[in-house]
Amino acid sequence: MAAIKGIPHARVPVAQHNFTFCARLAGVTMEQYRRDPKLAARVLADASYQFGYDCIIIDFDTCSLAEAMGASLSFPVDAPAHVSMPPLQSLSQIRDLPIPDPHRDGRLPLWLETTRELRKIVGNDKAIMARADQGPFGLLFQLRGHENLMMDVMDCSVEEMEAALEICAQVGSGFARAQMEAGADLTSIGDSASGESLISPAHYHLYGGPFQKRYKELLGDDCLSLHICGKTNNIIEGMVQSGCEVLELDHWNDLERSLAVIDHRSCVFGNLDPSSVLSQGTKQRVLDASREVLEHAKAKTWKFVLCPGCLANADVPPDNIHAMTEAASCWGQYDKPPIG
Repeated sequence: MAAIKGIPHARVPVAQHNFTFCARLAGVTMEQYRRDPKLAARVLADASYQFGYDCIIIDFDTCSLAEAMGASLSFPVDAPAHVSMPPLQSLSQIRDLPIPDPHRDGRLPLWLETTRELRKIVGNDKAIMARADQGPFGLLFQLRGHENLMMDVMDCSVEEMEAALEICAQVGSGFARAQMEAGADLTSIGDSASGESLISPAHYHLYGGPFQKRYKELLGDDCLSLHICGKTNNIIEGMVQSGCEVLELDHWNDLERSLAVIDHRSCVFGNLDPSSVLSQGTKQRVLDASREVLEHAKAKTWKFVLCPGCLANADVPPDNIHAMTEAASCWGQYDKPPIG
């Protein structure tokens, strides 16, 4: 939390976005994990203590809010759920969808109960980032379907898109607030559909950034993290302008360039490659990659947390998770204040 606030501290902390890894490590299927909050909390806590990292990121899938609003999902036994049938045949139909109550509807209460249970287990030993599922554009992406929404971006009126995104911001921020009330230190949203890998920077600045900012305004002073998978080099200023206290940057992001643009205005979580480095690399490769990231970051800012750039795969070798903690211990010490 000191890193998020920019308060001087001894070393760069480590966070792990690795719920599928944790479940596999514990011998638990995703079906068991997503249906049992006490089990999910124990699985996440045990891994954090075993590998010694500082921040636990609670996650289940990317479509729980969409499910609570009427989307049909598929539930693989040993993989996260995904949308099988979006509920919207047109953007205007979003006004007819139910506004979910996080304490009652769908699987949202299971997310909240996991947060409460995890806080009981770890106390103040670990920071808890409790995801609030999708950001506004990401939620609309789930409700409308990716091909349809991409066509909407090109064809529909700005007013119609903005009206739909406002509803998504209202729904999402309500869930985020409930996560904070359940005991999280901060909450976070994935809004990857708004990134450069899917839409242009111009469309991000029209639809993505403004409604991430709106979401943060609705949430108020509670600490919020914004994650966008893939390329974000050309929208990083818009991400900062959202007002989110934390930006989770993928490995496609030029970290050194982004830290210069961010200029201490947000904390950065990132940005090890979760595939070629964490999943497929040797322990030495993880150590080397972590050291490079740490040296770039700690020279410039107090506001940095070492983390995979996106979800760490279930098949990550356990030694590679431990290597990130080891790297922070070896090379994450703030021997002198950042000068960036």
